Amino acid sequence: MDFILDVVAHRIGVYVLGLLSGGRFKGESGFAWGWAVAVGGLILLSLFAAFIAWPIYNRGP
Repeated sequence: MDFILDVVAHRIGVYVLGLLSGGRFKGESGFAWGWAVAVGGLILLSLFAAFIAWPIYNRGP
């Protein structure tokens, strides 16, 4: 399961960093791989947190 999350986070991170760098970021070397996984992991974590918080926020008084 960890491998799947790692690959998904890497793909998301490469896409986002590629957008920010004008398409020059490839995420192939070790350092770039780590940056891509970190950025993708943060995006996945924020989506998960929003998925959890949204029903709590909209529950109302």
